[in-house]
Amino acid sequence: MFQRLSGVAVLAALLSSGCLSSAQPKPYPLPAAAAIALPDRVLVRTGGRDTPVALEDYVVAAALSEVTPVGDSPDVVDRIYDVQAVVARTYAVAHLGRHRAEGFDFCDGTHCQVYEPGRRRTSRFAAVAEAAASRTSGQILTFEGRAADALFHSDCGGRTAAASAVWGGAPVAYLQAIVDDVPQGAHRAWRVAASVDELRAALNADPRTAVGKSLLAIDVMTRDDSGRAAAVSVRGEHASAVKGDVLRTVINRALGERALQSTLFSVSRQGGGFVFEGVGFGHGVGLCQRGAMARARRGDTMREILSTYYPGARFMGRNLRPGS
Repeated sequence: MFQRLSGVAVLAALLSSGCLSSAQPKPYPLPAAAAIALPDRVLVRTGGRDTPVALEDYVVAAALSEVTPVGDSPDVVDRIYDVQAVVARTYAVAHLGRHRAEGFDFCDGTHCQVYEPGRRRTSRFAAVAEAAASRTSGQILTFEGRAADALFHSDCGGRTAAASAVWGGAPVAYLQAIVDDVPQGAHRAWRVAASVDELRAALNADPRTAVGKSLLAIDVMTRDDSGRAAAVSVRGEHASAVKGDVLRTVINRALGERALQSTLFSVSRQGGGFVFEGVGFGHGVGLCQRGAMARARRGDTMREILSTYYPGARFMGRNLRPGS
């Protein structure tokens, strides 16, 4: 029987479960652009319908859908929504037309950004998010003449990951592994136990990880610069080596998306099963929402927070000089 031993609701009070963590889109390369133009509207497929939405309305709803800073002071809440508004707007500009082949710009799920427009009516933070979008109106992050790919996730576990380590491809200067030096306790640990039978069934459901009639071992073979499992071996009647994110996807498909919450884990054989112990939630690339929250609490400004998670990216927008 699958058992969650701790971390049952790792981020439920603070953050939504979306955060671009489950879809793991391959974001590179982005199309080059000679000039950056913010669209007035974006076309979002939500509830099965394609709906034109003003960009700033999209930013507000996306920010409300992706972060819920319960229990913090008004100043901290203002700051974190300023951060999320710039991230949401930058992501929208960089990925405009993500679903162009299907006739719209963005879906409303984690493949793009979570977009739940009803939150503007129901969330107690609606007015705060609207004010943040107004304060930061038109502001985005850029890198080398185009909108930056402002990826984000729930919890990096203390170390963000390089985009190239997670998805492959050439390194991206502003999406590198960094140590998230925030106060102890800002990041959450988790621990999950599963029986041999459960894991064998999960692994056999995918040809990349199939072990056959027995499961003898699961071992982390290599780790990336952030400490995440880069390659994992699974051995039974058959043996294979897979990327850490592939193992996470395969196991979570069977046991739920909050089973292996990240690839920053270790695994050991205990009794009649295996125990995974890890930290963080999500792919680990770009802005860490729990880290950003901790930085906002200690007084870091919006620009300091964004510059930490997207080093080298520049701010551009209303009342800002390019690169200022």
